[in-house]
Amino acid sequence: MIAIEKACAKLNLTLGVLLRRADSYHELDSIMQCVSLYDRVLVEKSRKVEVYVSGADLPRENSMYLAAKRYKEVTGCGALVRCEKKIPLEAGLGGGSADAAAVLRGLQKLHRMATDEELLKIALSIGADVPFCLRGGLARCQGIGEKLMPFAAKNPLYFVLAKPKAGVSTRALFAALPLPRPKAQNLQAMRALAQGDATSLAPYLFNALEAPALTLVPEIGQYKKRLLGAGALAAIMTGSGSAVFGLFASEAEAIQAEAELQDLHWVCRCNSV
Repeated sequence: MIAIEKACAKLNLTLGVLLRRADSYHELDSIMQCVSLYDRVLVEKSRKVEVYVSGADLPRENSMYLAAKRYKEVTGCGALVRCEKKIPLEAGLGGGSADAAAVLRGLQKLHRMATDEELLKIALSIGADVPFCLRGGLARCQGIGEKLMPFAAKNPLYFVLAKPKAGVSTRALFAALPLPRPKAQNLQAMRALAQGDATSLAPYLFNALEAPALTLVPEIGQYKKRLLGAGALAAIMTGSGSAVFGLFASEAEAIQAEAELQDLHWVCRCNSV
């Protein structure tokens, strides 16, 4: 038996950084949305922990390996994992987190040996975004990512993603992050999402990491301008970058924008899921 999972990328519609904790983690307040761009993850039962990846060069102890290894430590159940990568690396799209979450979901389908509490503990031990990716959808995420407040948007959202060739190291960016950062207007953004109005949502798209990331990868600003020039209601960097996304009023406008931006290093049209 094989469990086949979609490891969906995530966008930070908002990202506020509140403070640096004593344990060196940062307190965050973010609205995250899963989108239709995904890696394909296949999980099989095994006595060992083995992970094979196509489409990207990952270290042996990648997020999927850690997820399978820690699940085995808790339950005794190993895994043979195969992943077909589509989500670019060092993009802020949560590809590694989504892959780890997909492995955990797959293992649970095959074995059902971990409790919800154990699964969440494993997820958080791998990365701050893994608990959100484990659930998917749309949620306000607080703490270091473990406090989730799921909610629903009235209408689907349409995006065009674009990533410069250079990536951003999340660890390096947070290590040099000056505090305090401007705050995200999350309540207003949540209200606009609930009302289903992309035009009303646009002014509240915000990323507190964007300005510091621009000093590392100036192309982020250039890609934002291109997205806005192609008709985006708003354009911001997602996560720690370097990918940026534009929000569009309709699918048709997103399709047209994607066609206009084919000269960029990497472009992808997607929608909320």
